[in-house]
Amino acid sequence: MTTDADSTRLRHPVRRVYALALLLALGLFYFHVVAILDVAGEILRYEVWLLNHLGPHGASRVAILGSFVVLFVAHLVETLAWGMFLRWGRLSPTVLDGFYYTAASITTLGYGDVVLPQPWRHLGPLVAISGVLMFGCSTAFLFVVLQTVWTRHW
Repeated sequence: MTTDADSTRLRHPVRRVYALALLLALGLFYFHVVAILDVAGEILRYEVWLLNHLGPHGASRVAILGSFVVLFVAHLVETLAWGMFLRWGRLSPTVLDGFYYTAASITTLGYGDVVLPQPWRHLGPLVAISGVLMFGCSTAFLFVVLQTVWTRHW
């Protein structure tokens, strides 16, 4: 049986972990936006060079493949950051377990074979929501890249 003192002691760490999780989510959103804008900037910066050296089809392939690779790596880094956060907060036994839990959550796959202990289960939807938003941004960005390549060079 928990007393009021135990409940009060638990509430403070819970609030702190949730606040840090929200800050991590915001930091990862910022990282994701910077990654997308940097990829777009580099594509535009080297567009003329790529067209001159690889031709329209080669430049298009490099732009699309480069976008995929950078976004894939960005999603892996974001997943690793969540996994490390879960391990740091002792919510996951290992970073790898945290990575696996996060990967299942951010992709909304949600196997359910790994769950966070109480009172931390509410972090799962936070991780999932941030993942859906970041994958949505990645999808929109890739659509713009593909549409631009298609209309300009194909």
